Amino acid sequence: MRDIDDFKFTGPFSKEIPLYVQYKRSCGYKVAETDLYRLREMDRLFKEMGISEPVITREMYEVWTAVKPGERKVTSSRRRSILSSFGKYLISNGYQDVYVGHDDRRSFNSDYIPYVFSKEEISRMFALLDENCSKAPCYENEAFRAMMSMYYCCGFRKSEVVMLRLCDVDFQTGKVTVLDGKNRVSRIVLASDTLLSRMGSFCSKYHSHSSPDTFLFHGTKHKDKPFCRASLYKMYHSLLKNAGIPDREDGRVHRLHDFRHTFCVYALEQMQEKGFDTYTSLPLLSAYLGHKHIRETEYYLRLVEDRQENVFEKTGEYTPGLFPEIGEKNHG
Repeated sequence: MRDIDDFKFTGPFSKEIPLYVQYKRSCGYKVAETDLYRLREMDRLFKEMGISEPVITREMYEVWTAVKPGERKVTSSRRRSILSSFGKYLISNGYQDVYVGHDDRRSFNSDYIPYVFSKEEISRMFALLDENCSKAPCYENEAFRAMMSMYYCCGFRKSEVVMLRLCDVDFQTGKVTVLDGKNRVSRIVLASDTLLSRMGSFCSKYHSHSSPDTFLFHGTKHKDKPFCRASLYKMYHSLLKNAGIPDREDGRVHRLHDFRHTFCVYALEQMQEKGFDTYTSLPLLSAYLGHKHIRETEYYLRLVEDRQENVFEKTGEYTPGLFPEIGEKNHG
């Protein structure tokens, strides 16, 4: 994983950007590798525009935040967000002529529809993972199988699994500790006995002499670095192709994050089958996922059509008359 020292900034903000990153981290905020790439891209663009002084004009703002041909709105929204944050930092430090835009508070609602894998598709994928490890038993294949098991069984975010260290997993109790996750939320996730057994076998084989601070899934060449995310995605898309998972109808590529969506769907179904009160199911799932607000959990619970009716019927038992039927007038 690359950090600020690996990036060279040669534009008008060559001095300010490293100080900005240092300031953000000193306040406890994360500055991801993708943010560093975005800051470097911004600095280069302004240099190409002939800007040599640390200023942000309205023209610079509009050029940087403009939606490019074929680009999703969420991408330009992220550029706007990082420029707004950086601009406010400059203003707070006495810089003049800094335009951050009047619409930087606008929220962006993604139109992305998550793909929920069927249980049959899940079975095919894990059968292939087992077959690959049987035919070619090596660290990379077995690490990938263990990582996919954690994504499916626990609903982890991509980075949460990649950044786990041995000391974060308690093999006696099954507790997996996620420290300082997204939105600076830490939590403890309980692994099932089956997953814990698989993880124990993996660690016995590859971590028998590793220190507690070692990455659970380290790089294949550098053990002091986490598993390469580019390799993870390459193996993931190869797995989907070999398992016969159809392409998305909207032309977008499958995301690893869709395993988190899939986990949410099956977790909610399982809680309902066990008779959990709907009022308690969502807050429990929200805490398990590491969300700050329950509305974040609702985003993940986009169910496939053949499951929606069952969920809505059960919800209706607890909220009769709360939601108007189609055709009714809603005066609220």
